[in-house]
Amino acid sequence: MFMKERLVIRKKKMYEEVVERILQLIKSGEYKVGDRLPPVQELSEMFGVGTPTLREGLSVLSSSGILEIRHGNGIYIKRFPLEAEDVLAQINEVEYEQLLSWVEFRRALEAEAAALAAERRDEADLEAIEAAERRLEEEITRGEITIEPDYQFHNTIALATKNPIFIQTASTIEHIIRQYFHLSLRYGKTFPWHRELVVTEHRKIIENIRNKKPREARNAMLEHLNNVAGRAKLLESMAKGEKLDKS
Repeated sequence: MFMKERLVIRKKKMYEEVVERILQLIKSGEYKVGDRLPPVQELSEMFGVGTPTLREGLSVLSSSGILEIRHGNGIYIKRFPLEAEDVLAQINEVEYEQLLSWVEFRRALEAEAAALAAERRDEADLEAIEAAERRLEEEITRGEITIEPDYQFHNTIALATKNPIFIQTASTIEHIIRQYFHLSLRYGKTFPWHRELVVTEHRKIIENIRNKKPREARNAMLEHLNNVAGRAKLLESMAKGEKLDKS
């Protein structure tokens, strides 16, 4: 069982320092929503970190919807970040490392499933995938938050692979996967805009499956799952910083 205390004693990672510094710049009013941050090289020098570390921190904030990285145009503030107290209300109850372990597993399985679905799907498969996504969006409109349409979206993609091993695996581990979705949902509730991000990511996956583009479907699924991990990393980083400040 994952122990809450581990969040208190774990040493900060370098990218978390980048995340913290950027959040401070926004909360202090030095940068506002809509403003463009300095270029990567300038930020790297400001924070005294290497470019890979800086990019990892930027990626975490981008996947969480706080920053928008416009390739060739710069990095923009998209949303005002949450307060640490709001994060702590959820993070204390969440098995962070378990969530990230499941994301790693899903990357290995579901990215290839999306590629195979793009190659092999028929019209009935596509209709089922799109129907699951419509149910998710209808839930959002009604203000409901459950795991079922999100789970069904990913499960129908597995079925569209036409691969009996993929299908059997999805069926065998269904109860465990549902536990993962419950865990992920608890994290997601911390971000008011979480569902909006998920819908955007799902639509990109659907578009590539519909257009029979396996490589692009694989990449879209990887992007979605990497963003799930990034949002979890941001919450863990903010909660860790708050706990260390109070210790």
